Amino acid sequence: MLIIKYKAFFIGLSVVLVVASFVLMNIYGIKRGIDFTGGSVIDITYIKDTPALTGASFEKENITLFKTGDATYRFVSSRTYEEISPIITAIGNDGGKYPFEFTQVSTVGPTLGAEMTKKAIIALIVVVLAILSFIAFAFRAVSRPVPSWKYGVIAMVTLLHDIIIPTGVFVILSYKYGAEVDTLFVIALLTIIGISISDKIVVFDRIRENLKVAKGSFEEIVGKSLSQTFTRSINTSVTVILALLALYLFGPVTTKYFTLILMIGVFVGTYSSIFVASPLLTVWNSKK
Repeated sequence: MLIIKYKAFFIGLSVVLVVASFVLMNIYGIKRGIDFTGGSVIDITYIKDTPALTGASFEKENITLFKTGDATYRFVSSRTYEEISPIITAIGNDGGKYPFEFTQVSTVGPTLGAEMTKKAIIALIVVVLAILSFIAFAFRAVSRPVPSWKYGVIAMVTLLHDIIIPTGVFVILSYKYGAEVDTLFVIALLTIIGISISDKIVVFDRIRENLKVAKGSFEEIVGKSLSQTFTRSINTSVTVILALLALYLFGPVTTKYFTLILMIGVFVGTYSSIFVASPLLTVWNSKK
């Protein structure tokens, strides 16, 4: 299959994208949201008329504005509610012309934010290690020509690939548009891991089955397995991306970045399942 024949190109492309993502992280960093740094989220609803508020009016006060409905707005800031509520009232009320009410106020302290950061990192590490162990166990019956634990290692490496590249894209969004890492971003990464590993297991399982019955070199068997699963992987991913696209276009503004990162992650995960994971198996087998 052409994927195996040109595996050096596909693997090289992934390496370039991962390195570029690390460079972007190092240059621009990742802007953390109040879930990890502490701060306040305030929702308001206008009672009668609704003004056309703009983010520029609040940026100098370190407040981010989101329009969440026809008469509703959300304000996010690293400052406390007591500090920003008078500012929101002064600008949003405009001297009493536009009365509104505070419908929801959420505050996260710095200590809780640091704890959530720690737990998010632990969750990602535990999930990756658990997947590695599961794949090594599930493929224990396949020991030739590639030991079962190597399937797990390659799955883990490609999973890191699948979350590093979307994170690199998010760094650009953070730098250009002020996107912030929050709990939704962590949920998006965990979801990407789940979808991606499911796709990889389907491909690996087909390789395992073909190794028992098919004849030919290991590369030929892997190529045949990819041919048998290629259409299924593409169709599944396209279906998921179409659903996410609908959510991105018609969903609330507060989930835009979450949905966008999911779409990118699903695309990258499908790419790595087809063009990276299985070719890496053949490379590892040829180098032993």
